[in-house]
Amino acid sequence: MRPSRVVYDPPPEGSKKGVNMEDVKAKAEQMLRKMKQKRSDVPKFLEFMAEELPEIFVRHQQDKQFAMHFGELPEKCKVLICLAISAALNQQDMVRSYMIAGKDHGATDEEMLQAILLARFVKASTVLKDGTEAMMKLRER
Repeated sequence: MRPSRVVYDPPPEGSKKGVNMEDVKAKAEQMLRKMKQKRSDVPKFLEFMAEELPEIFVRHQQDKQFAMHFGELPEKCKVLICLAISAALNQQDMVRSYMIAGKDHGATDEEMLQAILLARFVKASTVLKDGTEAMMKLRER
């Protein structure tokens, strides 16, 4: 069982006096290596960020660790939620990435399709709501 609280590291402050950018770059490289060991595929934009924007990459990974490990919801469920959100936002690369992460966390194809179906329902509901409310406003005239 995971602890419900995790330690959240403050963001690296490369623009402030006293921060060693070499340390930030080393931390980014270490985080990327760890990610490559854990995942079967790492998105190209993360590799780019680790190399070109190490401060942003480190902060992004710290935020991810906080979000994925806070609370009692299993990590597989969190990945499925991320998959559904990515699908609802029409982010094909992120959908692919979260499908790979889902597989890495033991999600079945059926579970991933269920997450996408839920995203479709929620997105369709928002379209239906907006359209219905627009019609209601027109009738109020």
